[in-house]
Amino acid sequence: MTKPFVLRMGGLGAALLCGSAASADVTAQQVWDNWKTQIDAYGEGVAVGDETTSGDTLTVESLTMNMTEDGATVMAELGPLTFTEQGDGTVRVGMPESYPMTFEIDGNPVQVTLSNEGLDLVASGTPEAIAYDLSVDRYAITLDSLGPEFEEEGILNAGMIAMNDIQGDYTVTTGELTEMDYTLDVGSAEVDVDLREREGSGIILVAAQMDDLGLTADIAMPEAMDTEAPETMFAEGFAFEGGYAIGPSDYEFEIDEAGDAMSGTVAADSTDLTVAASYDGMTYRSQTQGLDINLSVPDELPFPVEAALSTFEFTFDVPLSQSLEPQDFELGMELRDLTVGDGLWNIFDPGEALPRDPATVALNLTGEVIPLFDFMDPQQAQQAAMSDLPAEIHAAVLNELVLRVAGAEVTGDGAFTFDNSDLQTIPGVPRPEGQADFRMVGVNGLIDKLIQMGLIPEQQAAAPRMMLGMFATPVGDDELTSTIEINEQGHILANGQRIQ
Repeated sequence: MTKPFVLRMGGLGAALLCGSAASADVTAQQVWDNWKTQIDAYGEGVAVGDETTSGDTLTVESLTMNMTEDGATVMAELGPLTFTEQGDGTVRVGMPESYPMTFEIDGNPVQVTLSNEGLDLVASGTPEAIAYDLSVDRYAITLDSLGPEFEEEGILNAGMIAMNDIQGDYTVTTGELTEMDYTLDVGSAEVDVDLREREGSGIILVAAQMDDLGLTADIAMPEAMDTEAPETMFAEGFAFEGGYAIGPSDYEFEIDEAGDAMSGTVAADSTDLTVAASYDGMTYRSQTQGLDINLSVPDELPFPVEAALSTFEFTFDVPLSQSLEPQDFELGMELRDLTVGDGLWNIFDPGEALPRDPATVALNLTGEVIPLFDFMDPQQAQQAAMSDLPAEIHAAVLNELVLRVAGAEVTGDGAFTFDNSDLQTIPGVPRPEGQADFRMVGVNGLIDKLIQMGLIPEQQAAAPRMMLGMFATPVGDDELTSTIEINEQGHILANGQRIQ
């Protein structure tokens, strides 16, 4: 299923749930006309039934979807839809409490039911900036059938995703770009899957509970966006920014397929994700805190796999459009306070020679670059891939470096600038200038223990010890420091001694 198809279905789903038009003087007909304008934007495959008006209410008897792309077909019919003027400049939208939807993939129909309990959807605002207030007691997607191919061999006992206590708002602003913004707060969400083999022991069980969910998105879509050529959509003005936050969550699963069994639990205190993409740049930030994992793979491992960590975080923020001025970037990764069960430790350290303290790996790098191409333009992206220098780096700052494992620790920070007019001092590389400071504790002791365990031959340990002696200065018991400096002449110095 291609990305344009997913975009059309996602956008249509938002339109069906949240509608799109109202003003202080808006009529029910104007609301519905704007719905139809949005529906038309998603191309062919949507048919509208009869429209009737009685008093302050406009009723649309049915809305039928039948969309096919790359061997996948989505079919649904819902109705009636009602648009009722409230007499205070708002319009209340009514939808059926449930309706079926069929996904047909390679001829196999998968049937689901979408349902909502206690839906209250009210439009307000202006025709140019349409706002909706939404509340739902429970919204659920229930899997009814996986099709005849599955039913010949399997039994579907449960398949459900549900969200409870939903409050949100949705705004559509029209102009050269159609801008859609939404915020959704969900009290809790749950997942329940139970699939079993009809004539065997095969099983897939998944149960999940998530509390305090928040979802946000800001989407800009050009009116004439070519959904058949997704590689051009950013050049045409498409942009997205959004993410989610999840409070405490618990997941449990059990899988047994063809004798390969696995079961386990996963819990987290919180999870956050932010994603943004536009012609100018891309951002991805994710963080999970208080992660606890327990897995059992009895056919592969005779012991359970246990792991926990306080923080897992990943950051990627880069500019993507050509510029004359330096643009900020950031790259980062954090894995803090990782602990694993004794079963894993004992595989390579059965004698418990190494300290089993929590391990941490963290790196954060920021700086400034000048992109020399528009990377979201397909033609320029191809040119950039063939270029020796697609971007100029002007500054890099090592904000944090932490490597802490098995009783040893390495930390560091530093900053460098780069002269892009000088590619001769260090051939082919903009001349750097700056300094980085490092501190190492317990590294020699770790090397000694690895030699004792037979993991590193003693002769091979000579090289890293010699490197430490060349670049680091002892300042305490198995504690070393090192300052690496590159001066304006391009000379590289370690602790004040020139090494290049």
